[in-house]
Amino acid sequence: MNESYRVGVIVIHPKMPSWGPGKILAIEGKCLRVYFRDVRESKAGDAVKKIDLRCALLQIANSQSDPQLDNLPPFKDGNLETAKPRLTLQQGIDAFKKTYPRGFQDPKYLGDDYEGERNYKWLAHLKWVELMGRGKAARLLAKEDVQELTRRLEHVEGMLNLLSPYEKMALRDALKNEVLARQYFKTLLDLLNAREVTEGIFAVYAEAVTSLPKEEGKARVATWPVLTLFPFISQPDRFMFLKPEATQGCAERLAFNLEYDAALNWNTYQKLLTMSAMLMNYLRPLGARDLIDVQSFIFLIAAWEE
Repeated sequence: MNESYRVGVIVIHPKMPSWGPGKILAIEGKCLRVYFRDVRESKAGDAVKKIDLRCALLQIANSQSDPQLDNLPPFKDGNLETAKPRLTLQQGIDAFKKTYPRGFQDPKYLGDDYEGERNYKWLAHLKWVELMGRGKAARLLAKEDVQELTRRLEHVEGMLNLLSPYEKMALRDALKNEVLARQYFKTLLDLLNAREVTEGIFAVYAEAVTSLPKEEGKARVATWPVLTLFPFISQPDRFMFLKPEATQGCAERLAFNLEYDAALNWNTYQKLLTMSAMLMNYLRPLGARDLIDVQSFIFLIAAWEE
């Protein structure tokens, strides 16, 4: 047994280059359990191969870091914890192009109003810049004009269909409390103005969202869509929107461990940013411009059925 073979090491099968790099998940005597990144699965678990080292030797990969292999779901009882066959990123791109043959420039993808995926979100971004950008929101906050801030925020939100009707209503009701709304706007602007998104800044913002009042018998305000919508629509080059069902669905299809928790937390959001950056690198050749395009891809993969 080569001493270099250890759990977590990334390897290459020299006779199966199409499998791409693989990660050693377990060592069983003279055999390795290896998950290969680019194996196409017909059933969940096909990408995990049992390699008998008496028959085939694996090469240690030059790079020991890969955004997919570094974020695999837990390995348990001889397989990864995935329910559906994994889609490779190339399969995901093929699925996207099947729906939008011209990629991110496809007229059907760009669309008008809510019929497409991009244009209405970009228009909401431009409206945010017009109403809240270039220091406008900060000046309103300095004057403690919370009502005007709320009015402008609700105007932008009204251009979108990303919150559920219950979340829309809960947010509008919550922002009527001017004291807590002021803290919400302050932490939101602090997050947007930060040169780097850190756990501390994110946690303070999440706490402000969590502190917004919830009316008896109505929906919660402290949900992932409410938390992530306005950072995403204001700066789609930095922040990502998290819709739990769709985002978890995409992560599962790509075998990416999102470490999702319904409670608002930094770890899940950091994992989301990592997955989004990985996807952006793959999607840029198709014309992806920002995380609006990545978010649309996530939604499509979550719903994709071959």
